[in-house]
Amino acid sequence: MVVLPAHAGAGASAVALSVAEALSAYRAVQLVEFADPHRSGLAAASSSELGVDESGWHRGRRNRIDLARRVTDRRSVDDLPAPPSTGTDPSEGDGLLVIDVGWPTMAMLSGSGWTRALQGRARLVVVSRVTVPAVRQTEHLLGVLEVPAVVACVGSGRWPRMVTASCGPALRAARAAGRVVPVPVDRRLAIAGLTPDPLPRPVAAAGRALASLLALDPSTVPDPPRMPLREFDDVPGVAR
Repeated sequence: MVVLPAHAGAGASAVALSVAEALSAYRAVQLVEFADPHRSGLAAASSSELGVDESGWHRGRRNRIDLARRVTDRRSVDDLPAPPSTGTDPSEGDGLLVIDVGWPTMAMLSGSGWTRALQGRARLVVVSRVTVPAVRQTEHLLGVLEVPAVVACVGSGRWPRMVTASCGPALRAARAAGRVVPVPVDRRLAIAGLTPDPLPRPVAAAGRALASLLALDPSTVPDPPRMPLREFDDVPGVAR
């Protein structure tokens, strides 16, 4: 499962962590972040740090999740190593692999190495903010993906009229098909970033909704609970 930011500052790391936590209750999960170390969104998310392994990944644990972050910068997407526990084939293994891309999405998709193959093998989550520029960039990204994606929209569940009017056909189709999940903004999380503390309940609930849509086997996760925020009640495209 690959989490792709539709634009800078979308909030992809928080979404990736929420999905990984939802899935970790039922399967072994590894969450791998490919951002350069100085741009890491998961640097403080582990509850225990395990150090750098022999393959050069910084490892950590967060409850039942195995986290891996890069130790060194890379100049291009083709220089990125494969996820540490899966060799050169990201689809190997009995557990689930969640990738927080941490790179410009178009560069990741146009790479010539193993990253290019992900688009045909993985379940995709596109993360966007609820703004006019953001949904326009999301529309462009959905138009170039080879497989349908689930969209995580960070912000208010009630879309302003001008945002709704800016949706293109791909995003409108995703909303109509129930593949758009709202992820509320938490003020503490926005200020402190991801820490070992539990995710805010509304964010965790959004992760469960996304996990339900992404599950390879519907029995992997339970039906997501109704979103605890009243403002989500009348929003089309919310998984319930």
